[in-house]
Amino acid sequence: MKILCKSLLKVEGFFIISTLGYTKFFERKIFLINTEILQQIKNYIDKNFIDFEALRKRGVKFSYGGSAAKDEIGTAEKIIRKLKDMIGMTGNYFSDYLWKLIDEKNMTDVEVYKKAHLDRRIFSKIRNEKNYTPSKRTVLAIALELDRKETLSLLNRAGYHLTAGSKEDVIIGYFIENRIYDLFLINEVLDHFGFKTLGD
Repeated sequence: MKILCKSLLKVEGFFIISTLGYTKFFERKIFLINTEILQQIKNYIDKNFIDFEALRKRGVKFSYGGSAAKDEIGTAEKIIRKLKDMIGMTGNYFSDYLWKLIDEKNMTDVEVYKKAHLDRRIFSKIRNEKNYTPSKRTVLAIALELDRKETLSLLNRAGYHLTAGSKEDVIIGYFIENRIYDLFLINEVLDHFGFKTLGD
């Protein structure tokens, strides 16, 4: 599939970002989503998104082998992991796997939180607070440049998952599947469809 990501229009002026523990001036740019990539995403949503609520209203019944069951299983697994942590049966399931991935990719903590555009204090909490679990959007921002299997595994260990019943998750799935790791572009697309952006 041909992916078009060149979608920038420079505008005069500057703006300031101060989220990584320092203040830096950046040349101001406005991201205009290329119409072709936007159409590709819309086609991907049409193909992969399942509107369970609309189907229910039409009288379709589900056995819940999917979305709802996964929600319940994910919540239960998260509770069990935290209980095990409390009694010393295991380490932090999420952070242990995250540090393993970071070591395997030969990356530093600084490289990871800068690529994810996270406040270093958030990343420090992940590193140092045993029972801290970041938000799903933070995990997804950290997971950029991982393959689909690694991303889903990292999400699962934090008690989250991607579901076909969430249009937001389907959009994220598009970028993972097509190996598009431009966080600014991803966030512009999420904002275009009315969703919150990734990161802290």
